[in-house]
Amino acid sequence: MAKKRAGMGLLPKLLIGFLVPVLLGFFALGSIYFFSWSIGPVEVTSIRDMGTNTLTELKTFFLLESRISMGRLVERSIQDKALSVAKQIEIFIKADPKKKIGDLLKDSELQAIAVQEVGENDYTAVFDKEGLNYFHINPEFVGKNIRDLFQQNPEMLKIMEGGLKDATSGYYDWTDKDGKSIPKFIYVKPIPDTDLVLVADASVEELSRPSSTIESRVTRIESRYLNEYEKNFKVFFLIILGTFIVIVIVFVLFSRSLVYPIHHLSEVADRISMGDLDTPIDVKAKGEVGVLAESIERMQASVRAAIKRLQRSRGETET
Repeated sequence: MAKKRAGMGLLPKLLIGFLVPVLLGFFALGSIYFFSWSIGPVEVTSIRDMGTNTLTELKTFFLLESRISMGRLVERSIQDKALSVAKQIEIFIKADPKKKIGDLLKDSELQAIAVQEVGENDYTAVFDKEGLNYFHINPEFVGKNIRDLFQQNPEMLKIMEGGLKDATSGYYDWTDKDGKSIPKFIYVKPIPDTDLVLVADASVEELSRPSSTIESRVTRIESRYLNEYEKNFKVFFLIILGTFIVIVIVFVLFSRSLVYPIHHLSEVADRISMGDLDTPIDVKAKGEVGVLAESIERMQASVRAAIKRLQRSRGETET
């Protein structure tokens, strides 16, 4: 009896030969669409991550430009207010050049011109080149020197002192009564032909509220888009995964339908070699497998006929 040869069967070979390329193809597809990875200097960014990163970069760029533009707008708004009030004071004083400064400072009309609203909670103020405060929304500040009033805020005081000679501006942090630090922008402008200096400042946060509203809206749009983006990619991923599973199942069923008849024919041939010539060949396959089954069936019939002829010949010889 011939010894059976050991080795990998036809079904495992078919599965490996089919699944390995398919798995590699799906891995490549997953790398392109779903998963980013890097090996040393080699980096692969998926289409999903590219879309997400691009949207985030666009949002960051838009918000940055929005903040810069809004900052410039805030600065311009405060500067324009300061220049406007300074011009009004200049015109008012020149309208009555003989009026003494002491009388001017007591003028209620000039008081209304000098102290004007900037934003929602801040106002312009006027002090002289010695730092003495003349007009302020807070009556307690009037008559006091700015160096005494704002010595606890050196950033603000430095800008105000710089404005004694020429127009200047800058940012500083103001601590409110609740201890909260509020960033502010200040513009200081000497009033021409006088010893007076006009100062205007306002909260940057307060004047930037439209920008904050835009940023909040952009963030919500980004979040909604990313959620939809991720949901669509999940659906696409499930479709790809489902397709892969269906392909594997169909191939396994097809391989079994191909391999089972071959196994059966192998067992039949083995039985025939052992002398079992009545083994049924129950194979209904077509194509090459069907041809093989017919060949084994003819071989079985030929061997059976040959044995019968030998038996007849032996019987006749013995007779």
